[in-house]
Amino acid sequence: MAALVLVVAATGCASRSARIDHRMLLPQTGARHAVESTQFFVMPVSLAAPEPAFPELAEDAGAIDVTVCAEIWLSEDGDVSRVMPFDATPECAQTGEVQARAYAQAVVEAMLGWEFTPAMICEFPPQLLARRDSGDCTGPDVTVRRVPVRLEYAFSFSSREGRRRVGVVRKEAGANTR
Repeated sequence: MAALVLVVAATGCASRSARIDHRMLLPQTGARHAVESTQFFVMPVSLAAPEPAFPELAEDAGAIDVTVCAEIWLSEDGDVSRVMPFDATPECAQTGEVQARAYAQAVVEAMLGWEFTPAMICEFPPQLLARRDSGDCTGPDVTVRRVPVRLEYAFSFSSREGRRRVGVVRKEAGANTR
């Protein structure tokens, strides 16, 4: 009986492995906001980031290596307000290609379900600059302003011999504020 369970478990692992490789990209385009010496930028924190589903068309496609890049727009409250695939860098799939469209759609659908804390700019009076250096935005003398941001991510999908690969790898982060 134990051998049967082991064979069934091994068969399931051999036919499918689900890991999504996604990483935040440094912004290539768009407006950047420079913070003043009295300000501190608080990056949004991901609270939930469901992975994209591997498109069904991949079942019969053989070997696959597709990287989809997408920009996610967050409101002042950290809510996802827009997701837009792009192909501005050489590593990104051309989203106009038929095969890439299904992967881009899977990325958009997943990212629309992501949740974040708000991005903020904290303004410190001169006497509290030591708190800015420690990132402490609390207290009545500190002005906290929530700001919308745009973040760019790359998602890599790969499949070999029926094994799908989707894992998490993070690079140094960057953000655009509008």
